[in-house]
Amino acid sequence: MSNRHTPPSPSDLLRRTDEALERSLPHVPRPWLHGLDVLEDGGTVEIIFPHALYERFFSPYRQVFETALRQCLPPGTSVRYRTAAISRPRRDARGNVPPAEAGAGPSFVLPPEQPGSVPPAAGALPPLPDPHKTLDDFLCNAKNAFPLEAMRRIARHAPGAIFQPLLLYGASGTGKSHLLSAVGAGYARQGLRVLALPAARFCRQADGWARLPERFWQMVDVLMLDDLQEIIGQEQCQGYLVSLLDHCPPQRQAIFALTGTAQTFKRLQSRLVGRLESGLVTELLEPDLEIRLRYLQEICRQRQLPLSREEQLFLARRCRQFRLLQGMLLKAAAFAEMRQGSLSREDIENIARTGGTEPAIGHREIVEEICRLYALRPEEVLGNGRRPQLVLARQIAMYVCRRRLGLSYPELGRMFGGRDHSTVVHAVKKIKQMLESNKDVQNVVAALEKSAP
Repeated sequence: MSNRHTPPSPSDLLRRTDEALERSLPHVPRPWLHGLDVLEDGGTVEIIFPHALYERFFSPYRQVFETALRQCLPPGTSVRYRTAAISRPRRDARGNVPPAEAGAGPSFVLPPEQPGSVPPAAGALPPLPDPHKTLDDFLCNAKNAFPLEAMRRIARHAPGAIFQPLLLYGASGTGKSHLLSAVGAGYARQGLRVLALPAARFCRQADGWARLPERFWQMVDVLMLDDLQEIIGQEQCQGYLVSLLDHCPPQRQAIFALTGTAQTFKRLQSRLVGRLESGLVTELLEPDLEIRLRYLQEICRQRQLPLSREEQLFLARRCRQFRLLQGMLLKAAAFAEMRQGSLSREDIENIARTGGTEPAIGHREIVEEICRLYALRPEEVLGNGRRPQLVLARQIAMYVCRRRLGLSYPELGRMFGGRDHSTVVHAVKKIKQMLESNKDVQNVVAALEKSAP
């Protein structure tokens, strides 16, 4: 019969070490012990810290821990310490994790670091892709004041202190990613560990943490997942997030973004909807014309683009999303560089026409409102009648459409009965002159501008 000592299992070794500590330090809490992992390799025992911050947390207790540990080990066993590597699992040709690696324990696949990103603190996870965005850069008015204030408050507090979890939803291009980047970058600058990924990618890499979600939160302070709508219909992925939220400690923060409407949000698994609604769910609305124009003015100033206010207004009216506006300006800048000079209005219209912008709308509301004010029918205003009152109403409508909607003279001519653009130019100039002294025209124009979308 062999007398060779059988080494204890890793879990048994930590249990026996804990018992030895209880004898030497009775009734003293030992939270620094519970996050450790153990790996035995021959005559060596490795003590593995989940991350570098945990190693610093553990450092004051290292001597007393090792004294208790050696009481549970055969003589001559060496003890080593290391911090767990955050690695990317090897994948096969189809992009799947081989079973041997998938079952090897928790692994966290992180996005690559971006050039110019804020350097993470020791042991921290890479911050969001654009650390230069701030909440002060986000343009909005009263329409989106509430979601912006919610993000400001969450950024001012420690993770988990308020709005845990938080979901921001809205149409594509409304600025959700900007707000997430701003908050995440602020957390990263404080030395907090921020993990930001698209929701679908995060769930695909759930091999480790799905089994041990509490270990995930030992490595991450703030989780930010974008494009939550991409996992609608994927019950397993949503189940992962439910488990993660259920195991989220009070000092951790989860922030999500979803592209779509409230109905899109309700298409998520009911359990996940319930967890999200236990925090704060708020909508980010499409920026209105005023904000889009301010955005264009700021970008034109930064990039020294020679666009007039009328040209900026034209683009702001045609592009309802920040992302689309940015694309239009990039094209305008490239076109201006090729021309080595300023752009004509025709150039701007051609750029907008090829950029996937929406056709200009809104003139119908203005026409309907002036019909109400002058007791006319829309077909009369858009037709060829020449009665003085009708002509004045038509000219006022053209002026407001030009000023508020940024429509070109040819576009206005087509909308108002196929008129020549010179007719529209004359109408706009006439009303501009009348506004200097005619109170009735001033009142009508003010009423129409309020009705403009």
